[in-house]
Parts: sequence; structure tokens; C-alpha cells
Amino acid sequence: MKEKTLNKKLLIALGVFLAIIIIIFIYQNYRPEIELLIHPVPNEKEILLHMIRAHGITNSLLLLVLIAVLNAIPGLSNSLICILSGLCYGPFFGFIINWIGNILGNCVVMSLIRQIKLSKKVKQHKLIKSLMQQKHPLIGLTLGFMIPVVPSILVNYAGAQLNVNRRQYMTMVLIGMAPTSFLYAFGGDAIFKGNLKRIISVVICIAVLIGIYLIIKKVDEKRKK
Repeated sequence: MKEKTLNKKLLIALGVFLAIIIIIFIYQNYRPEIELLIHPVPNEKEILLHMIRAHGITNSLLLLVLIAVLNAIPGLSNSLICILSGLCYGPFFGFIINWIGNILGNCVVMSLIRQIKLSKKVKQHKLIKSLMQQKHPLIGLTLGFMIPVVPSILVNYAGAQLNVNRRQYMTMVLIGMAPTSFLYAFGGDAIFKGNLKRIISVVICIAVLIGIYLIIKKVDEKRKK
């Protein structure tokens, strides 16, 4: 009996539609703050901070769901929304929103990955082979989640091919999504406060994560040769 597969294009279209709806709701809720940014007044930052952080749990949940949806859609990035959550809610609560959103997004991808017919280009991607052929593949997958430039669908597909169990998967996602979730939230708060040193430190940390990925990739290529 042929196994049923979900329509990937339809799922992506539904995800994009949901993201647009959430963005409209967020825009409606934050319209006064946007108008204040367009037409600044004295002590703008203090007023804006008070207005933004006076929003209830509904808006934070909207940001969280938007982060999860964008994380789950191949080819889209949620980095700007993660920065926005740090700007709106500060480094600690912004990190929690980013972290939970990214975890949920990856869990959605992992739950669907075996029911979606992926293209040969995705299945034969060099990165997937690299992740699966690591000496310690679970560490490799955790690092894959950490690196902002690595598409989550590739890491999740590699995890599915390796048949990682639920406990292993959750450990990898919890650890892997923590650094960038914090960095984006910390960076968003630094941008709002105009703290150049913090902004530079966040950029350096993200560059280091990408650098680690490039080094591992180069070492892996040399090992294969």
C-alpha cells in the first residue's frame, strides 16, 4: 500500500497565509507605537518602551507563534521577528519567546518531515550527508540547529533519517536553539537602547557561530578526501 504524503506546496502556502494574518494582527496592535516612531516626540524612547511593554500576553503569544511559523517554512527567516521580540520584551522575556517559538517550529517540521515528499535536491544536499556522517551525529545535529545559516528542514530531515528518538531530538533542539534565540533577543534590546557595544558583540557572536560551521564543514570535506 502506497504511503500517503502531504502536499508540501499547500503546507507552505498555508504557513505563509497564517504568517501574514499574524503580522496584520501585530501591526494593528502596535499601530500607536509605529506612529510614535514615524512622528517622534521628546523622551520618545521612554514613552515607546512603556507602550510596547504594556502589551499583554496575547501579543507575546502572537510573536511566539509567528516565530514558530516562519521557522517551519523552508526558505524564510524569523531573525527579524526574533530581534523584534527582544526589542519589545527585553533580553530575558524576548529570549523565552524566541526559544519556545523556535522549538515549536522545529517540532512541527519534524512531525511532518516523514509525510512530505521532498525533492532529490534536498535529500541529496551535501549538508545532510555531512550531518549524518559525523563521528558524533547528535552533536553535529545540535550544532546544525545553532547555526543561523543552516536551514532547519535539512537538520530535521537528517535527524529523521538517523531515527533519533523523541528524547534525543528534544535535547538537541533545546540546546541548539538557545544561543541564537538569546543573541537575537539581546541584540534587539541593544538596538532599542542604542548600545553600540552590545550590538557589535552580538554580531561577533553570530559571526563566530557561522565561522564554526564553516570550519567544521571544511574539516569534514578534508576528512572525506
